[in-house]
Amino acid sequence: MTRNPLLQLAAPLRQQTADLLRAAIVAMEFKPGERLIETRLCERFEVSRTVVREVLRQLEAEGIVEMIPRRGPRVAILTEKDIRDLYELRGALEGLIGQLFAIRATAAQCAQVVELTEKIGTSLENLPVSERTQLKDSYYHVLLAGADNEAVERALRGIHSRTELLRAYTLNLPGRAAQSIAEIKIISDAAAVRRDPFAAREACERHVQAAYEAAKGSLHMLSQMGEG
Repeated sequence: MTRNPLLQLAAPLRQQTADLLRAAIVAMEFKPGERLIETRLCERFEVSRTVVREVLRQLEAEGIVEMIPRRGPRVAILTEKDIRDLYELRGALEGLIGQLFAIRATAAQCAQVVELTEKIGTSLENLPVSERTQLKDSYYHVLLAGADNEAVERALRGIHSRTELLRAYTLNLPGRAAQSIAEIKIISDAAAVRRDPFAAREACERHVQAAYEAAKGSLHMLSQMGEG
């Protein structure tokens, strides 16, 4: 049976548009609480209204967009409780990822973590925010692969999607990049060098706790943007 080539193209186009809109939201081109007008999104990304609606549904599922009755979609606004709940879950999941990586990762995956840690240490502070998050995402990708638990990986990717805006914003706070580098070095030493599952779990949990404290500090500024 031959597949319809139009159907084969639909998913990549939808995903490309979702990636572009997500990146625009993280870059603060659309501020927290700002309405997302379908016609304007169609013009901006040169896609149909059907594609835009599918993208908005996808980003709503990720927690980046929220649907307001009788008003339509807008960029999600995270409350202090939202942030607390998300980071509590993220800390538990990332702690487990670090522990499992120390137990299950291959020598090649450990070498990748060490290599990425060196790259983060030498370049993270000097990169634009978008490239900082990409570099950290590469690091997480290897940790997730080495942990080899698809259920935890799916759950954590969902959490990272919801906190992506906060992650990008907090990395730009004074001193946070340097602190994050130090935390990542401790994680990598415990998980990939010493292969100590308990130390790796603790290091990951401390990293998330520090990220949570930074996220709380940035919430007020993001809220002001949403009110503006």
